[in-house]
Amino acid sequence: MRVERELDVAVPPERLWDTLWDVPRMVTCLPGCTEAREVEPHRRYEARMTQKVGPISLSVPMQVTISNVVAPTSLSLEAKGRDGVLGAAVSMSVNLAVTPRAAGSRVRIEAEGKILGKLGALGHGVIQRKAEELIDEFGVRLRRTVEG
Repeated sequence: MRVERELDVAVPPERLWDTLWDVPRMVTCLPGCTEAREVEPHRRYEARMTQKVGPISLSVPMQVTISNVVAPTSLSLEAKGRDGVLGAAVSMSVNLAVTPRAAGSRVRIEAEGKILGKLGALGHGVIQRKAEELIDEFGVRLRRTVEG
């Protein structure tokens, strides 16, 4: 599954960038993220994602690694985890690019993921729709968080 979105926010890139590194604020922006903690500042994190996809609910402990950081314009992350109950393996790669705009900033989100196991058997269409919903909701929450 692959999702690409662009989001305009009414704050300068530096302020948006600061929010992206604020773990408690980012937890509130990520749909289904119930907890997160910094393991190694600006490099490694642990998080728990809980979602319902079709008839299946899962709770996945995720290991998140940040790379390719160019402050305040871009970063990449890899997230991997496995739901022990369902045996569903989840892996995501996300690229964020922040550019200045006349009225603030634009953030471009490119996310690509794979889901294996029972959840993956639901089919590409169901998983793709859920991924799009999650990215769209992230955009709404991020805008609300940074614009106050």
